[in-house]
Amino acid sequence: MSAGTGQWPGGAGRLRSAASRPAFRVAAASIAALLALWPAAGPAAGTGRSSPSPPAGLDLVTGDYAPFTAEELPGGGLVTELVRRAFAVGGLRYDVRFLPWRRGYDGVVAGRFLATFPYVRTPEREREVLYSDPVIEARQLVYLSTRSPMEFRDGDAGPESFRDRRICQPAGYALPPELDLLVARGEASRLTPTDLSGCIGLLADGRADALVIDEFSGAAAVARSGRGGGIRVAERPFAMVTLHLVVGRATPGAEEVVAAFNDGLKTLRDQGVYAGLLARYTAPEP
Repeated sequence: MSAGTGQWPGGAGRLRSAASRPAFRVAAASIAALLALWPAAGPAAGTGRSSPSPPAGLDLVTGDYAPFTAEELPGGGLVTELVRRAFAVGGLRYDVRFLPWRRGYDGVVAGRFLATFPYVRTPEREREVLYSDPVIEARQLVYLSTRSPMEFRDGDAGPESFRDRRICQPAGYALPPELDLLVARGEASRLTPTDLSGCIGLLADGRADALVIDEFSGAAAVARSGRGGGIRVAERPFAMVTLHLVVGRATPGAEEVVAAFNDGLKTLRDQGVYAGLLARYTAPEP
């Protein structure tokens, strides 16, 4: 995700079986269009429910996590569009700032920014922030170097397949807990380039064995790199992950802000706006 040291975006949260429910799949032919074009913003119809007043002087903050969030994408990316529209349902409109993940997250915890997104759940963050309802759900896939003998297949022993392997996860991205434990025990190594494109390069060059990232961001990063010939996707998905908006627990009115956002997100789903946004750039799983 997603993403500082948290999401941050690419981390794992409360995971479910990858086969527990269908997930939206990015159509291979639409990756280029997804990176080049995003729908224009527009307010959704209100629900009639009262919403808290926006805290004065506070903005939303996010970072570069294409295709979900990226300053160069029209509208700031799919999740940025969803977040803006969900707040707009209740008449709340915020500016969105793009900053490094650590700076943005720390600013939210300290109350300098209202909220940040998209983040996965971790026990550490649960102590500092409140989580919205899921904004996006996606498979976590295992991206492998074509130069590595590593496999991750159905019937394999799960995280044990990563033992003695070089796992790439950008600085600030949280590893899935099972893999974090392997690294902590010295049973696997972690490479931490500054961004996701760095991991793509390490995989393509054969200097890393594996990267675990959601299917949307992984597909976009590989497409942007032009180095897909050196990277393959493992047969078995790692897990399902949900991405959220988060608000600092110490922020005045934090619970009300999260509730207003959840109400708006539900309205977008009920009215078909949510599905419409995703359908422009994704295809249902056959």
